[in-house]
Amino acid sequence: MLTAEQNEKLTLVGPGTPMGNLMRCYWHPVAATVELERNPVKAVKLLAESLVLFRDKRGHLGLLAEACAHRRASLVYGIPENEGLRCAYHGWLYNAEGRCLDQPGEPAGSTFKNQIKTTAYPVQELGGLIFSYLGPEPVPLLPRYNVLVWDDVAGETNGTVIPCNWLQVMENLLDPLHVECLHGRYFTYVLKGKGGDQLQEFLARHAPSPMKKVRFDLFEHGIIERHMINNEEDESWRTGAPSFFPTTSLLGSPGGKSGSIIFVAPIDDTHTWFLLHMASRVSQLAAQESIPSSWDVRSRHHPLPRAPLGTNGAGRARRRTDERIPRPSQEPYYRSSRDNAGWENLARTGGCVSHGSNLDIYPDLLKYELRIPAAKFGIGAALRPGVEAP
Repeated sequence: MLTAEQNEKLTLVGPGTPMGNLMRCYWHPVAATVELERNPVKAVKLLAESLVLFRDKRGHLGLLAEACAHRRASLVYGIPENEGLRCAYHGWLYNAEGRCLDQPGEPAGSTFKNQIKTTAYPVQELGGLIFSYLGPEPVPLLPRYNVLVWDDVAGETNGTVIPCNWLQVMENLLDPLHVECLHGRYFTYVLKGKGGDQLQEFLARHAPSPMKKVRFDLFEHGIIERHMINNEEDESWRTGAPSFFPTTSLLGSPGGKSGSIIFVAPIDDTHTWFLLHMASRVSQLAAQESIPSSWDVRSRHHPLPRAPLGTNGAGRARRRTDERIPRPSQEPYYRSSRDNAGWENLARTGGCVSHGSNLDIYPDLLKYELRIPAAKFGIGAALRPGVEAP
């Protein structure tokens, strides 16, 4: 049982907090690319900071503090121009680096604008998503997870704001037994009450199978969750599902025909953005102009999501790593409540082995250029990432 002090240390993510400082050493998603196609300016809240994401007229991205440095008007109402974002109130113009380029109300020849710089953060696009880094320099590489760099997929992104802290969401992701109960028994119970054909379709296509065994293995970048439904040859047991510290999990199906990645982005101390990006590989693929997305911004879950999240024992996709992923040992497997304890321990020590031994150590994300050697892990050619494994 955590004390109140321990709980706050692990879950408060604002500037200057231990977990907030640690989270700022990682890239986090802030939007889907398609959102800025609808509107080139978007309000963003990440790690308890109110920000504004924009794309200027030249196509360049920027992420600034929401409040204008002049009179603190919201830049969410700003006007994108060739060189940046212009405040709607008095017209101050900021570029993507946060420098003020123009102040229409100042006298001719004034250099006051040169003294003004607002908070600005790096942003990058990958796989139809936009990521930001809020931490200290040097800026690490953006992790190129395999489902984000496949070039032969049809993709889709969905997001939900959940009214709880980030660690509660990660606890849920690392708890495989809830899938059997919540996504299996409870969904079946609800669909029986509703009547109609949905129940039979759910039981035939989506209902998760009972798990015989569950275990969790630490590896260099996080935790691998394994569960057995039939025997030890199950993909879900042999390979497992890796979760990368602090807030990323990979899911999928055997054969590499599809894959999904989940990002858990801490909005503030009590709200979390749950982002699911799905990619399906097809041999005959028409060009996808943009990756569709849908968002449920209400602070609650639907009891019956449009696509049930239960698995049918097919296993989960693997992540790319040059290091050998540990195989299940003969030690007793953990009970389901131990997964969160493992994540809490990683958080307390500042992450995984390569990330240092305390919350102030800068994480070595250069190692996150990850690859799956197909021969090692029995993964078909369809699951190999964009960079060929040796």
